[in-house]
Amino acid sequence: MTERLQEVTARIGNVKELGGIVDSMRSLAAVRVQQAHRAALAVETYAGTIQDALVRIAPLLPVDRNGQSSQEPGKTGVIAFCAEQGFAGLFSEHVLDALQEDEKEHLFLIGTRGNAIARSRGIKAEWTAPAVQNPGAVPALADSITKEIGRQVVAGALTHVSVIVCHSSEQEKASVIRQSLFPLDPALLRKTVTSGPVPLLNVAPQKLMTDLVADYIFSQLCLAALKSFGAENQARSERMTAAHHEITRQLKSLEQLQRTVRQEEITSEIIELVSGPTLAKLKRFNRHSRT
Repeated sequence: MTERLQEVTARIGNVKELGGIVDSMRSLAAVRVQQAHRAALAVETYAGTIQDALVRIAPLLPVDRNGQSSQEPGKTGVIAFCAEQGFAGLFSEHVLDALQEDEKEHLFLIGTRGNAIARSRGIKAEWTAPAVQNPGAVPALADSITKEIGRQVVAGALTHVSVIVCHSSEQEKASVIRQSLFPLDPALLRKTVTSGPVPLLNVAPQKLMTDLVADYIFSQLCLAALKSFGAENQARSERMTAAHHEITRQLKSLEQLQRTVRQEEITSEIIELVSGPTLAKLKRFNRHSRT
């Protein structure tokens, strides 16, 4: 009985230790979600400024105001933002499910965990990079992707590029979003500027437009990286919350079992104490009877 009580007590200790780890992971994930949301607000302001500049410069271009590529269509690439670490549920699987067959040939996959899942599905990414672990690392990642995409577009390897990213918020459930990144949506450049002076340029409009397009792509990649970072940690927070509830349930069950075993042990000890003198008296009575 004592051995069983020790076993139950040891199990309670192990579950409590595991619960501490789960709670730490849940708290860290919740903090990262808030960091992602705050950083995204700043990047959205930056992206809006770049978009406004694009709209103002577009009417000054001599030709091809929509920025469409003259190359033949069909060379499509996609940037998929997946999870960097585990314990995020089916986060990466949902992103990979959104891939089309022709996009798998030019796949730019972000996220170490997502890359491992892609390989298990027989999907080999053309270009990979780890996902960010904090908002401060987002600009460097977006810059690396922008340079690689720009290199392949200039070389003619790609004519269309899209982004697939999982987005979540406190009010809505997570959803996978597909966004066309290049070429720019013509509707974006046809928007009307309601106020502001005519821009004064010191460089050729075409050169400025090329630079602004690169900056716009960079801003959209920053937003995608932050949304993915927030959604991954939101998924991890939900998984850890579920684990916390399960650990709480197990602890209640084990503590009830501990009380039961302890009560059985106490009852057994009392029975032994009570039966001890009775057995001694019975033995003396038997000896007297034989004499």
